[in-house]
Amino acid sequence: MDERQKQNMNQASEELTDSARQSFQMLADRTVALQESNLRLTQGFFQNFVEQMQNQAEGTREATQNLQEQGQRQREAFETLSQEATNAYSEFLNSALSFYQEAMSTASQVAQGNMQNAAQATQQAVQAASQAGQ
Repeated sequence: MDERQKQNMNQASEELTDSARQSFQMLADRTVALQESNLRLTQGFFQNFVEQMQNQAEGTREATQNLQEQGQRQREAFETLSQEATNAYSEFLNSALSFYQEAMSTASQVAQGNMQNAAQATQQAVQAASQAGQ
């Protein structure tokens, strides 16, 4: 083999090696780019997942707080309604008791008046009988 053939073989060998190196470098670069893309995609997925979980937790917390506030308002309204009903019933009982007391007082006064009238009538009858007997 002469010098030229050796040089051609060395050059071809270098070109093949350079071409293989470039192919491997391109493959390695593409692999790194795909891994970076997959990493960004995975990070984005998990960030989105975490944000969704946080949003759901916040929504649940707000809903729970609203329900507690509504429960508190309902309890206060029920207490007010119960107090008003108790007051109305108490006033009803007091007015019924007052009416009963007034009726008893009136009946007592009428009975005393009748007893006085009966005593006077009896006394007048006794006097009339006594005068008639004289």
